[in-house]
Amino acid sequence: MKIKHKSISKLKKEAWVIFSKWIRVRDNYTCVTCGKQGEGSFMHAGHYISRKHNSTLFDERNVNAQCMNCNLWGYGNMGVYTLFLQEKYGPGIIEELTKKSREIKQWLPSELEEIKVKYKV
Repeated sequence: MKIKHKSISKLKKEAWVIFSKWIRVRDNYTCVTCGKQGEGSFMHAGHYISRKHNSTLFDERNVNAQCMNCNLWGYGNMGVYTLFLQEKYGPGIIEELTKKSREIKQWLPSELEEIKVKYKV
């Protein structure tokens, strides 16, 4: 009998659901850029560096709770987001995340499974 394995795409989506929930819980469902609180579809896990970069996709420093208004309509509210990150992690964080985002990262199924376990709320 042949065992069917999940695709990387499917595993990444599953890991993202768990990780993004963990981020919102960690940040107490409070937008890091405007301070509004909310749950459900109103509160997102917003990336500073775009989620298209695999290397920073699941980086806890790069992803923080953001309300839908800041994340979508405010395009991430990047000026305030930058100040938040610098205050929280120090003045070198933007350069560090930018450098990391340029790295090539291909997720292994085992890594994505580890993310699912590590961040399960």
